[in-house]
Amino acid sequence: MDFEISFAKEKGYFIIKTRGDTTPADVEASLKQAFNSPNWSAGTHILYDNRLENLDNLSSDDVQMISLKFTQFNAQLKHSKIALVMPKDRAFGIARMWESFTEYAASFKTNVFRSIDDAFKWIEENG
Repeated sequence: MDFEISFAKEKGYFIIKTRGDTTPADVEASLKQAFNSPNWSAGTHILYDNRLENLDNLSSDDVQMISLKFTQFNAQLKHSKIALVMPKDRAFGIARMWESFTEYAASFKTNVFRSIDDAFKWIEENG
């Protein structure tokens, strides 16, 4: 997967735009790049814009591994919100599977959206 990371300075959160086939290692690389940014601090929110991402290559084991990649960074993500934008039906279902694997071990909040506007609203809400 290719990804591009930007920081919405006025809003205080990261946007990670993804493209192409995804692997657990790609997800880990995107998180590490955000953590290495001078704008990162624990509790910063991340919006993953996955509208151009392809998840057809992922198995349920891969989805579980992606969940583990996120939760291994619980210290950095404590109190963060992670929003995933997944407009396609199959991708949305895979993301919901990720969310169910992740939610009980996570120190952060997750939510999956079909609409980027809904994701922006959620990530910008207090709490």
